Amino acid sequence: MAETIVLITGANRGIGRGLLELYLARPNHTVIAAVRDPRHATAQELASLPRGQGTSLVVVKLDLTVPTDPAAAVEALATKHAIDHVDILVANAGIALKWVKVSEVTPDDVQRHVDVNVYGFLRLFQAFLPVLKKAKDPKWVTIGSSAAFLTVRFPATLQISVNFIPMKNAAYAPTKLVDTTDS
Repeated sequence: MAETIVLITGANRGIGRGLLELYLARPNHTVIAAVRDPRHATAQELASLPRGQGTSLVVVKLDLTVPTDPAAAVEALATKHAIDHVDILVANAGIALKWVKVSEVTPDDVQRHVDVNVYGFLRLFQAFLPVLKKAKDPKWVTIGSSAAFLTVRFPATLQISVNFIPMKNAAYAPTKLVDTTDS
């Protein structure tokens, strides 16, 4: 069976960790855990996770707040691990730090989220696109959240005097507007 190479950003906790564990359990996979700090305890713990037959784990530094990290991760994977393609990339890393109303959010709050969730995501996509294109059947998976929407429509059974309510995560919402299609 051919080996599948999977890269997961934000792989040391939450959804990323859960996906990492699922892929590590499969046979014949190389699973790349992209984490902000490979020396952090949560990243170090990944080495002890169970693995399927023929499956290996590679931990690589990839901090979306550092503009050069996505390209550096591609380079490190190629030079240190002889990884020249990625079959599946799960773009899971992102931030949602401020849970405030639109009327209360500051430009600095929004900028911090944009720096990670838009520019970081863009750099990740641009750095890994050539690596993905080398795969036979490349997959780019973006993990998102309903928190990206500034309003939520109530189901008909929950109608109140107003049809839409404001989300309290105004700083996060604008960062989810990136189109990842490559035209």
